[in-house]
Amino acid sequence: MGSFLKTILNKILRQEQTQAVIAYVAYLYIKIVYKTGTWEFKNSEIIDEYIHQKKPIIIAFWHGHLLMMKCAWQRSIPFNMLISNHRDGKLISRITKNFGISVTSGSTDRQGFAAARQLIAKLRQGEVIGITPDGPRGPREQVSDGILQLARLAKADIIPVAYSCTNMRILSTWDRFRLALPFSNGVFVAGTPVSYAQDIEQMRTNLQQALDETVKKADGSFQSNSNFK
Repeated sequence: MGSFLKTILNKILRQEQTQAVIAYVAYLYIKIVYKTGTWEFKNSEIIDEYIHQKKPIIIAFWHGHLLMMKCAWQRSIPFNMLISNHRDGKLISRITKNFGISVTSGSTDRQGFAAARQLIAKLRQGEVIGITPDGPRGPREQVSDGILQLARLAKADIIPVAYSCTNMRILSTWDRFRLALPFSNGVFVAGTPVSYAQDIEQMRTNLQQALDETVKKADGSFQSNSNFK
């Protein structure tokens, strides 16, 4: 009986109308969290300088930070997120589009060459690209090849970003998803840019360190708070 109910539930969740409703509810929740809290963006001038110089950039953040990142982009320049085609990715795409953020579906691995080509074109047109380098399925907080290859092909630097807040729960999901709660003091942090290079392993090491350090900086303001769990 349990298996039967699970099958029925999965079918319901795959329906377009159901996903649209869930996506809108998630959108409203994120807006409530953002509007009821006080949020700041530290080191945002790093991103602004790249934009001012019209240099291509890729914004990188771990998959577990997806929730509030949609509120981090407060600029007129177009932002485009790479999101996978699997079921969860389709739901995330719907939520993202509700914020007016463009979405490119696919991946940057060998099977996702078409998506990579689209992203390179968008970077050359002046758009900013957002990628979770450990998505869509992990390993958690480990840099995959896709973002590194894309940066090299597009000759784009990578800027790590992380978020944290006073009222937050870390869920027991593969990515240790960060669930921000309403009435939070929150922060977005931009970290040290990672330059594209021919040595992909050096790029991987640099980006891994930069992302880890950026998360530590974001969490450093709030980890002593009792609601950070």
